Amino acid sequence: MAAFGEYIAILGLDHMLYMIGLIMIGTALFIKRDKVVDNKKVVTLIILMASILQQIILYGSYFHFMAFDLAESLPFHISRVSSILGIIYLITKNSKVFKVVSFFGLFAWTSFLYPSRVHGVLHPIGISFFINHLVTLLLPFYGMIAYGEVIQKGDKKSVFPWFLLYLAVAMCVNWLVDGNYFYLKHKPVLSSLSDVIYIPLLILFAYIIFSIGEWAYTRVSKRF
Repeated sequence: MAAFGEYIAILGLDHMLYMIGLIMIGTALFIKRDKVVDNKKVVTLIILMASILQQIILYGSYFHFMAFDLAESLPFHISRVSSILGIIYLITKNSKVFKVVSFFGLFAWTSFLYPSRVHGVLHPIGISFFINHLVTLLLPFYGMIAYGEVIQKGDKKSVFPWFLLYLAVAMCVNWLVDGNYFYLKHKPVLSSLSDVIYIPLLILFAYIIFSIGEWAYTRVSKRF
């Protein structure tokens, strides 16, 4: 298990605990989906409160441990953007927000399965990471089950420009504060590549996972 303040190892104990927690809660969501529908107001409130608590833990931790260093503490990682959009969706039930959350949340799979600079289960930021990714990864399916949301063929084309805007903002913020938002400074893979090559490859990768996600979401939507 990672010591307090250390980053977790891929497939280490902390990482395995995160994955087991996701599998258990995700399985319960699908198995008990009839009860979820019957009690969706209560379940939505629980998810909303957990998301708000996660925000408090995250930014409180950055204030306490890092003096709110702008290079790390601003809400410009895509997982943080997704969690904020998730809160907005849970409050408004806006289908357009749902689509953005669903596609932006696909990046959470990459950071959850291949964690980079992630704290362990004993650290508040590690707890925040788990709650954030748990909600972000399962929220698209919860929206489909509880509120009849659907992802249709072609939806990725309406969301992808928002991703390009996010990427541009993250690059600008990184330049201003020497940040690592969207892991553009400390690249989790291909770290030796220059941004001139890395950024176009990243955009191509994003379009590929948007396409895979759209294919998967459309098929899951039909089951509900």
